[in-house]
Amino acid sequence: MGESMSDNGKNFSNWEGEAFEQMLFDYLDNGYLENIITFFEHEPEQLSLIPKMLSDERLRLKVGAFAIIEELKEKNAEALKSIVPSLIELLNSPEKNIRGDAAYALEIIADVDAKPALIKALKKEQDPQVKEFIEDAIKKLQ
Repeated sequence: MGESMSDNGKNFSNWEGEAFEQMLFDYLDNGYLENIITFFEHEPEQLSLIPKMLSDERLRLKVGAFAIIEELKEKNAEALKSIVPSLIELLNSPEKNIRGDAAYALEIIADVDAKPALIKALKKEQDPQVKEFIEDAIKKLQ
């Protein structure tokens, strides 16, 4: 893959569906983080893939998703707000790791519109570690 993805990133916007997602996720899982960050910088409409990355079982995808969020927070924070509703949905996941990851992503994005959903999630959360992630996100929005 090398530099080709950043050079031709705009061509990927025409790809849709599971095959595209799988390819992108595999590239990220294989260590092409910088290329994937560049892709999202040029294709912010593809940010809807980030919540899917956080739902994936592969650790490298989750770490990559956080790196993308942190990078775009500096460069295009407004675009990140588009994924807040999907991240809020993940707060209801049956998987505690996904709930915690969603809370952490919302903390990084720091969109005040997420605060009511975080408060609601905190009231019903049973896992102490996830509660801590949610509390941290709420504090960030104070």
